[in-house]
Order: sequence, then structure tokens, then C-alpha cells
Amino acid sequence: MRTICLLLCGVMICFGAACAQKAVTIEKENAIMAKTHNHPLEKLIQVITYKGVEFEVVERPDVLWVGCVDYAKNNTDESDIDATLKRFQGLVNTNGAPNDLVNPGWSTALSINYKCKDKPCGIMFANETYSNKQDERYDLFTQPGGLWLRVRNDKTAAAALLGKEQVHAYKYFGILQAVAKENGYIQNPDVHVEVEYHCHAEYNNPPHMNYAYIPIVSVK
Repeated sequence: MRTICLLLCGVMICFGAACAQKAVTIEKENAIMAKTHNHPLEKLIQVITYKGVEFEVVERPDVLWVGCVDYAKNNTDESDIDATLKRFQGLVNTNGAPNDLVNPGWSTALSINYKCKDKPCGIMFANETYSNKQDERYDLFTQPGGLWLRVRNDKTAAAALLGKEQVHAYKYFGILQAVAKENGYIQNPDVHVEVEYHCHAEYNNPPHMNYAYIPIVSVK
């Protein structure tokens, strides 16, 4: 279980002047995404309704993340999540956003190897990018392409699926596994990444849009 809140930008990212300059564009992008549930790199494959909540199967290509990652020192403990978050905050606030971002208003927390017993788990705070030409102080991580199951984290989903008024996105990872299994999929055993995807451009107007994703494969 995570030891701190993984809500990416409630405490975190400000792109300074770069954010202000791009505010109008980001607002337009987010308005489109909110209406269509679309993403520049995703293709919608299937919509599944479970307990009155919509889950989406989407296809994604390989994705390059740029940010800060840290792994645990052994196969049982967690990494220093707070230190990793602060390192990412510091780089962003000092140097501005990474280059060539796919979704400038969105950021992620990647849970890496949390389902593995033979590897140390890790957390990465990052943005999607089209380019590997980044400040050398940033880390790069390639997320394999394929099918992903996602659910939007909002009050309706929290109440229907978890009996709560509000939860963090990672709380849906188990629910996503169950929904996948009931609908002809399983969590992809070869991709050890789970995703919390946050619209940090909406933090000043809560609740912000955010999603939980797991990788899946069809077993139909």
C-alpha cells in the first residue's frame, strides 16, 4: 500500500510562466477530452458498464514518459515516494515543463512492478512526451503499447464501486482487474505498469479529472 497520497499535482506541479502562456490552449484541449473521453494517442475499442459506471478499453502505442523515477532498495518495501515527487517538482519548477509533451495539462504517477515478487517496485512522476531529447536530469521510461482498461475517478465511481465519497485513483486497480476478468480480459502479465493519470490544469477548479489504468490482454 502506498505510504503517501499519489494525487499528482494537488501538492505539486506548477509550470510557471509556461503554464500561464498555454492556459487557454490547455483549457480547450481538456474541454474536448472531457466531452469525448479522447486522448491523442488512444483508440477507443470498447465501453463496458459495471455497476452503472463506464469503463473503457483503449489501445495505446508505446508511450515515452519523462519525469523522475525511483525504485525500492529491496523486493518488499516501497521506494521513497515523497523524495521522488519533490525531485520532479524541483526540476519542473526550475526548468519548466519537459519538451514536446503529448498532453501538456496532464501528469501521471506510474506504479511499476507492484505486482512482481521478484523485482523492486517503483514510482514515477512524469509527463508523456514525443521526444527523448530532454534535460539529462530527467528520467525516461517507455510504457509498452497494447490494450488498457481505464475508469474515470469521480464521485459516481467512488460511491458505486468502493462505497466512498472520494478516493485516490490507485484504489481502482483491483476493481479494474475484476472488471477485466468478467469481460473476457485479464491484466497483462507481461506489462508491470499501472497508471494514475491526472489533469493538473484543473487543480484550481476541483474536482479535477483523473483516471486509473491497467494493461490488459484478451482471453476470449
